[in-house]
Amino acid sequence: MKKGNTKERILMAALDLFSVKGYEGTTMEEIAQSVGIKAPTIYKYLSGKEALLQELIDKSEAEYDAGMERNFQGADKICSGSDLKGFAMRLVEFTMDHEMAVKMRRMLMIEQYRNESFAESATRHQITQIRTAFAAIFADLMEKGAMIKGDPDMTALGFTAPVTLMIQMSDRQPEKKQEALATIDKYFDAFIERYCNIQQGRKDI
Repeated sequence: MKKGNTKERILMAALDLFSVKGYEGTTMEEIAQSVGIKAPTIYKYLSGKEALLQELIDKSEAEYDAGMERNFQGADKICSGSDLKGFAMRLVEFTMDHEMAVKMRRMLMIEQYRNESFAESATRHQITQIRTAFAAIFADLMEKGAMIKGDPDMTALGFTAPVTLMIQMSDRQPEKKQEALATIDKYFDAFIERYCNIQQGRKDI
């Protein structure tokens, strides 16, 4: 078997275990057993557990960021409530369908209360980045007259927080994914009715 294939299998097996047992709760022996190799073999590909984790983080963030960048294209073209909903639903569907991202979020959920770096990562990915991005979108919509004037940052917080909760529910209970998506869809309609049902936004609701 090619070296690259074995390394990839090690990484994916580790992610599967980390997402269920946590990083601290998973041993190198368990990872090796899942792959079907001896534990010392892992060290031919990775220098240790921390290096393994870092490769997973780098790989997942590169894939996820590339996908989010693609989905964020056209954000500056949002001019109405229907534009906003279509854009936001694409982001939600992408993040809920991205298997590696789901597993990384599960790991962060387990580890965030006992590891400062994991806590910071969870805050950055699940709150800060998405809130900042939508604050910029809402500031633009308010300037265009397509959204009620207000504090874009607080509006973004109100917009993203319930969505994050629904995504977390789906991560914990995958059987509730469709329920979460349906709830988010209804929430977006209610938000748009409240904040965007004015001027050019009215015709799109």
